Amino acid sequence: MQQKNPAENFFTDVQSSLKQLMSTVPTAYPFDFKTIMETQRKNIQAITEANQRAFQGWQSLAQRQTEMLSQFVQDNSGLARETFTEGTPEAKFAKQAELVRTSYEKTVENAQELVEIASKCTKDASEVINRRVVATFNEIKSKSKTSA
Repeated sequence: MQQKNPAENFFTDVQSSLKQLMSTVPTAYPFDFKTIMETQRKNIQAITEANQRAFQGWQSLAQRQTEMLSQFVQDNSGLARETFTEGTPEAKFAKQAELVRTSYEKTVENAQELVEIASKCTKDASEVINRRVVATFNEIKSKSKTSA
């Protein structure tokens, strides 16, 4: 006779325990387990979709930040070149002040854009979860009416 390995023994014991547990569940239980499992599958699917949307959103946010940083470096290298050009100190100072002002305005504009991207990302993921929560409640309501 062939001996079962410990893993097979474990799974056989678990299966036996589950069968015994299931036999104690009342037959007039208001929800069948197939429905509960299907609901949980849909919940996990919604969470997965929300996570994917959030990840994609954060990827686009990081990509946009990288683009902004690259542009910032290019703009500031232009500022450095302007500083070393010929001209009076007053003209250089006026040019630098203008470049700093436009750089500041661009930074504020970029920050607002990043906030909008992050907000949209969060909103998209939240909407997936919210739709699933509403659907779950509707499923529970529907099942409870049919079993009553």
